[in-house]
Amino acid sequence: MCTLSNFAQKVTTKNIEFYTKDSIKISATYIYQKTKLAGIPLVILIHQGGSSREEWLDLPIVNKLAHQGFGVLAYDIRMHGKSQKDGEFGDLYNNPKRAPLDLDAAINYMFKNENINFKRVGIVGASIGSNLAAAFAFKKYSDKDDAYKIKLVVVFSAKTSAAQNLSGMTNPIVPNNAFYIASKEEQNGKRALWAKELFNRTTGKRKIVIPSGNKHGSYILKEHPNLQDEIVRWFQKTL
Repeated sequence: MCTLSNFAQKVTTKNIEFYTKDSIKISATYIYQKTKLAGIPLVILIHQGGSSREEWLDLPIVNKLAHQGFGVLAYDIRMHGKSQKDGEFGDLYNNPKRAPLDLDAAINYMFKNENINFKRVGIVGASIGSNLAAAFAFKKYSDKDDAYKIKLVVVFSAKTSAAQNLSGMTNPIVPNNAFYIASKEEQNGKRALWAKELFNRTTGKRKIVIPSGNKHGSYILKEHPNLQDEIVRWFQKTL
């Protein structure tokens, strides 16, 4: 349970920038409650291809999470929004040496510069963002000797093969603690099948919802807004 849920504090928003290991500048927005308590839990929001972090910032889920005491980081993947461009757009969806470095840089920046509990980090991703979330849901990362890992992910409209490619692993990925969401009819039912495929591989706590309709990624939340509260409750119980 989130330890800050009883604190009715003002939510603060700030825009930040940081650099990846391959020197790409990433633009982001951080939303949080100022608190003297050490180590607040962090939720990272990753948008879908052809979009930007604004797709999340326009949804109520951001303030819902922030008012429950979570720090919320939404960033623009390279080639999107205000982040730097670096090459071919289509290659971005499967190359483990591009978009995964953006997420890694975001995690490192937050640990070094903000009051974050490195043991309580979650991701909500849509489409390419969901594939990144699934790829990071079982891996440990370390700058030096202090290893950390993603504890929980929420995955909208993932594609199994793309998540595998972004992981850079040859063995099949096995996500841990994941909540999968895909519309029943999107991409002729393929996204729902991939969600079920990843769900069946998942260890730890897992959940899957296949709502009606054909909306993709974060747009599922506009068609089924009740899912936003369900996601917040999932984070409160699990992160």
